[in-house]
Amino acid sequence: MPITVRELDRKRDRSGVEAIDTSFETASIFDLVVGPRKLELVERTLEKPLTKSYSIGEVFATWSRWDHGWVAHDGDGEIRGFATVEHEAWHQRLNLWFLYIAPAWRRRGVGRALVERVEAHGREVGASHVWIETSNVNVPAVHAYERLGYALCGADSRFYGTYMPHETAIYLAKSL
Repeated sequence: MPITVRELDRKRDRSGVEAIDTSFETASIFDLVVGPRKLELVERTLEKPLTKSYSIGEVFATWSRWDHGWVAHDGDGEIRGFATVEHEAWHQRLNLWFLYIAPAWRRRGVGRALVERVEAHGREVGASHVWIETSNVNVPAVHAYERLGYALCGADSRFYGTYMPHETAIYLAKSL
């Protein structure tokens, strides 16, 4: 079934966006190895797979700063994924705040279609690059972003504090 990407309407699409299951399973995580003038992600296999879920409520939280978004839907109009961004004009950065795909629709081109729309928007608003933050446990997302041309550009082992203890923020970027 073909996927269509359209602009996200905060009111009309809220329930469809909030219905997306953000959980994922991974059999490995990335360990951050820091050395003089270098950062490296070393993938480590876990003894047993890890299942993690992110709070979908964050998408519409009052602190959430995204200013533009898109939804991907199928012919039935069901939302299968969405992406939101914020443009920081002062340094020509387009921040990808949220990108979630319904589990049954992952690895079927939905994420690629949304990221292509994000990147097109970035070019339209004069961004020089797209910047993404994710966690070292979200190995499936990191691999997907790498397939789409994103590369590691930083990390912060203290970023999540007590919110997600023992996780490291990983930053990826792609020039437009």
